[in-house]
Amino acid sequence: MNRYTLLVAASLSTAALVGCQQSHHAEADVDVDRPHTTANASAYTVPYTVSTDTSYMRSSSDATAAGTLRTGDVVYLRSDAPTSGTVAARTSDGRVVYVRASDLRRQ
Repeated sequence: MNRYTLLVAASLSTAALVGCQQSHHAEADVDVDRPHTTANASAYTVPYTVSTDTSYMRSSSDATAAGTLRTGDVVYLRSDAPTSGTVAARTSDGRVVYVRASDLRRQ
């Protein structure tokens, strides 16, 4: 009987210590640093090849590189994508990144 009493007391004290894990004022966003796919990823249908190692950004307004696309990588642009400046491109793994149009060659 004492074992069960001790077990119940230990379980209740652990439950009381763990409690509800609420931060009350801080919010966490697990998707902050993850690349996002677009809802209309199917609009990116025109294949282009990266002609030279090029940096990509996560948004069109970023000034710093988020990574590098290698020569020969295939990306997909929209059919109405501009031919100069920074363009949105879908990578083979579904991420949408922003690259310089001059670093791409249509397949």
